[in-house]
Amino acid sequence: MFGHECPRVYTRPARELTPKTSAGFSAIRFADYLHRQLAGTQFAELAPPLLPWQKWFLIHALELNPDNSFRFKTVLLWVARQNGKTFLSALLILWRMYIDRDCIAIGVAQKLATAKKPYEQAMKIIAAIPRLKQELDRESRIGGELWFELTDGQRWWVDSAENGGRGLTFDLVFVDEILKHKTWAAWSALSKTTMARRRSQLIAASNTGDVTSIVQRDLHEKAMKTLEDPASRTGLFWWSPPDGMPLDTPEAWAYSNPSMGYTITEDAIRAAWSTDPAPVFRSEVGNLFIDASAGGPFQPGRWAAGTDRVSKRAPGGDVFLCIEVSHNRQLAHIGFAALRADGNVHVGIMASRPGTDWLVPWLTSPDRTFAPAGITFQTKGAPVSSMLGEFENAGLEVTEWGGPDLGRATGLLLDGVNLGSVFHREQPLLDVAAGSAVMKQLGDGYAIDRKNSPGDASPLSAVAGALWLLKNPPAKPVPRVRTVRRRSRG
Repeated sequence: MFGHECPRVYTRPARELTPKTSAGFSAIRFADYLHRQLAGTQFAELAPPLLPWQKWFLIHALELNPDNSFRFKTVLLWVARQNGKTFLSALLILWRMYIDRDCIAIGVAQKLATAKKPYEQAMKIIAAIPRLKQELDRESRIGGELWFELTDGQRWWVDSAENGGRGLTFDLVFVDEILKHKTWAAWSALSKTTMARRRSQLIAASNTGDVTSIVQRDLHEKAMKTLEDPASRTGLFWWSPPDGMPLDTPEAWAYSNPSMGYTITEDAIRAAWSTDPAPVFRSEVGNLFIDASAGGPFQPGRWAAGTDRVSKRAPGGDVFLCIEVSHNRQLAHIGFAALRADGNVHVGIMASRPGTDWLVPWLTSPDRTFAPAGITFQTKGAPVSSMLGEFENAGLEVTEWGGPDLGRATGLLLDGVNLGSVFHREQPLLDVAAGSAVMKQLGDGYAIDRKNSPGDASPLSAVAGALWLLKNPPAKPVPRVRTVRRRSRG
């Protein structure tokens, strides 16, 4: 299945789009030229063939007025991540500089490193094509400035959104990751830099954001009201599935990922569906706005689908425990994970009580009917970390959990619940955490955010840690009391 060439929501053209009424056709020819020049060389990946959706966007976004100015002063491109915005932005600016010959441009993003990506790709393209290189006059990377200039005076600046554009005038402003603009300060400054230029455009590109993306959401709301207005100077192009469509099928993904089937595979999106927290997938892959943080990290309905009232542990199967303490230290929880007879995993909360002084007596009580195959908890930087000495003094072996393994544990739990290999019984304490916990970024993954979740998310963190230990058990019993510090297999 291929992604949709045409977005589901877009501003209608004011007239038929032809090479005379849209500069997009010229931009497409320029892209074809770049591709032909680099095809078959070691630089071919710098200028890939334009995808159908990219051609469609160029034709519509570069619609012309009868006086040859651009119809849209503001262009809003909402498309899921990894669909090819970086090359598209580099192409647009290079086309304005080399072909349109009327452009002082700036590319900005919240992080300077993000704004640099199209610029660096463009510089590599110029270096690889002699005809472009001979027009390159100079480049500056001194004193915090980053720009290059052509012999006719066209220039491309790069800066962060916070600093970009102050005191300067531009024909083209490309704003990446507009969803991260939490105030109007940067947008207000950037938008003023194009007011004095007759053929100026301000292009904002991003996937959709959440309730804190106030600039993006306000621009979106206003553009939605003028989709059919031929006089509108704002063009909205939003690749997204219909309202209410479940996000668990390729049919839905094709709406928000126009590069699917070309540069993005269904398997890659399916993997993201199973391992991303649901709000992250909805925003970054489904390209739909997030209205609230509630709803939990799992894909809709998957936690409830894993409820099994008669789930049993495999005969002789090991039980792995994880200790967690709530952010305010009011409650301590013992989460567990064990293999079921059918080869899947059962998780749950074995005990939950106020305070922490009951943990060691509970675990060492002679009334315990099983000996855990392993115990883990965060030994550094978490409320439970202060318990390490008590556990060691009691002869309870602790496997260290922390760092990247926190993200790996969350990924295992998300994947297991979403794909139906992790089960649980009805436990209100755990069910509430599963339905309300929020995630935080941890490197390339995510971890459960105990501090900012609306309720106590530590029960969910406890079962994640227990599941991680089940998948990465201690290599062998250690005859003396000490903390096991080992490299994760995950």
